[in-house]
Amino acid sequence: MTQSYGWTGKILWVDLTGRNITRVPTSDFEPDKYIGGVGLNSRIFWELGCPEVDAFHPDSPIILSTGPLTGASGAFTRATICAIAPQCYPEELFTYSGFGGKFPSELKYAGYDGIVIIGKADKPVYLSIHDGDVEIKDAGDLWGLDTFETQKVLTDRHPRASALVTGPAGENLCRIAIIINETSGAAGQGGYGAVMGSKNLKAIVTRGTGTIKIAKPDDFMELIRQRKAAGEWVAGPRQVWGRYPQNSETVKAEMSEKYLKKFSGCYACPYQCHGVYDIPGIGKGAQLCNDNWYQYFSGNEAMGQSIEGMWEGNILSQKLGINNFELVGFMLFFFRTIKETGILKKEDFGLSFIPSVEKRKEPEFGSPEEHHAFLEEFLGGIADGTSPFSQGGARAAEQFGRRALELYHSIFPAWGNRAHHIRGVGEALHWATDTRDPFNSCHDYVSAFGINKEVADWFGVPGGYLEGESEGKHQNIYQGAERETVWVQHHQSLRNSLLICEFGSMPVLFFHPPEMDIRIFESRLLSAITGLDVNVDELWKTGERIWNLRRAIMVLRENRHKDDDTLCPDMFEELIKVQQPEILSEPLDRLQWEALKDRYYELRGWNVDNGRPTRAKLEELGMKDVADKLQSADKLG
Repeated sequence: MTQSYGWTGKILWVDLTGRNITRVPTSDFEPDKYIGGVGLNSRIFWELGCPEVDAFHPDSPIILSTGPLTGASGAFTRATICAIAPQCYPEELFTYSGFGGKFPSELKYAGYDGIVIIGKADKPVYLSIHDGDVEIKDAGDLWGLDTFETQKVLTDRHPRASALVTGPAGENLCRIAIIINETSGAAGQGGYGAVMGSKNLKAIVTRGTGTIKIAKPDDFMELIRQRKAAGEWVAGPRQVWGRYPQNSETVKAEMSEKYLKKFSGCYACPYQCHGVYDIPGIGKGAQLCNDNWYQYFSGNEAMGQSIEGMWEGNILSQKLGINNFELVGFMLFFFRTIKETGILKKEDFGLSFIPSVEKRKEPEFGSPEEHHAFLEEFLGGIADGTSPFSQGGARAAEQFGRRALELYHSIFPAWGNRAHHIRGVGEALHWATDTRDPFNSCHDYVSAFGINKEVADWFGVPGGYLEGESEGKHQNIYQGAERETVWVQHHQSLRNSLLICEFGSMPVLFFHPPEMDIRIFESRLLSAITGLDVNVDELWKTGERIWNLRRAIMVLRENRHKDDDTLCPDMFEELIKVQQPEILSEPLDRLQWEALKDRYYELRGWNVDNGRPTRAKLEELGMKDVADKLQSADKLG
C-alpha cells in the first residue's frame, strides 16, 4: 500500500530480539475494513495468531496504531496501544489503552500508521524514529530515570522530537505501570509500561517532518466549522466538562486558580483541556480534565491531604509511571480501610505510617515533610516492586485474604460499583462484555445534557429512562438496555479507530442540528480525509465488525463464554449508599440480567447459548476467515 489519503501506507515492524526493523504495508491488515487504532491493532493481533502467552513473554506484542484522522487539525491527535494486559484481573486479557499529546501526530508525519514491537532486547534500548531513519539505540543511561527525566534527556538528544516512555514502575514490571507522552498523555489502563519494561524497551522517540494528505480539505474544514457551531466546549476554572452544569462547586476552584498557570492540550487541538499547574517546591505538570483530577482538587477530607499534597502525589506517580486511576480512585482508600478494620497493620505493607480514613479537623501529617516521606515510601514501593500493590489492587487484596478481597470489591470492584456513578443497566452490560472499564463518559454527558431524541427512540426506552429515579432510588430499567449497549459499543469502536478524542465528538453528540448526528458527522469526516465515499450504514457496519473481531479474539485466545459476561456479586446484592445518603442504587436482578444478556446476544446475531459470534454474522460482516479460524478451534457460535 503506497501512501494514500488518511493513511501513510506503512507500519514499522520491530523485532527487539534480532534487532531487525522492517516496514510492512498497512494494506496487509485491511484498513478499509478496520480503519486504524483499536480496529487495526486487533486485526494485526489476529494475524499474529492471538498468541496464548503471558504479558511479559517476549512473543507478547506491543501494537500501536494511529488512525486516518490522526495529525489533522482538531481533536484528532491520538493513538491506541493494544497488548496482553498485565493489569487485567483475574487473568491477563488482550485489550487497549489510548493516549494523546504530540507523539501520535509525529509518528504519522514520520510516515507510519503504526508500530508493532515483538521480542526482547538483551539490554535496555530505545527506538529512535526520524522520518525514514529508524534505529534501536542503547538506553543504559536512561534506565532508572523517571518519565520526566527520560523525556528531557531524549528531547535534548533529539531536538523537536516527541518521546513515549515508561518509568521505574515499568522497568520493575509493576502491573499498573503506564506509558506516558509529555506530562499527561498517558496510556494508563492495562499496565503497558510493564510490557515495555519486560522487553527492555525504555522509550520510543519520534520526529516527523512530513505531512498528511487530506483528500477534500475544504469539506474537512467545513465539518470542523460545523462541529464548532454545534456547541462550544471550552475548559476553564470553575467548570466541569467545560459547560457541565452540575456540582461545579466540588472543584476547589479557588485552589486551582491559585496554582493554575494556563490551559494546554494535545497537538493542534482547540479544546485545551489540560490544566498546567505549578506548585512551588513540588513541581510543574499538566493534568487532563477528568474525574481523578477533581478528586485531587476536591479537598477530600477523608484522604486527609492538602491540595499541595494531592498534587505532589500526582506528580510523583506520573514521574514513577504509576496509573493514577487505580491509585487514587480506590487503592489508597482501600489500604487505609483495611488498616482501620484491623485486617492488616502498617508493618504488613512495609510502611512506617498509614494515614487514617476517618475525617479529621486537624491535618493527619504533622508537616509537609512527613507527607512527602509517606508518598515516597508508598509510591516508591509500588514502583520498585517491593509493595504488594505493585501487582495492582485486586492481586494485592487477594494476597491479604478473602475478607480483604471482599472489601476491595465493595470499594471498587473489577467491573465497577453501584456506589460510584449511576450509569444504568446498559453500562453494566458494557462492563460485563468488554475487556476493561469502557470509560463511556458519554453516560455522564447524557445525565447533564439529555440525549438526542432519535437515539432515545432507537433504544426503545421509556420516557423516564434517563432520570431513572423514583422515591429516592435509582431504578434499573432493563427495557432497551441491550440496544443502548450495542449502540455505544459500535460508536466506541469507531471513535477508538478513527481516532477521535471523546471531547471532540461530544459537541456533535449532544448539541448537533437534526441533520447532523454523530454517525453522519464521522462518516463525512472519514470521507473528507480519505476521499472514500463512506456512508453512515457502512461506517456503522465497520464499528460492528471491529467489535466482532474483538469478541472473536476473546473467544479464540481466552475461551470467552456467556458465563464470563458477568459482574462481581456485589452488583446483585444489598443496596449500597452512594455519596448522597438519600439516594440508593438498586441491585441488579439476576433473572432480568440473564434475560438481558440473551437479548443482547440475539441483537448481535451471536449464539444465545454460548455468547459467541456465529458464522452467519461474521460472513455478513465480510469476516469469513475469522469464522473459519474459530470453527477450526471448535469455538464458533
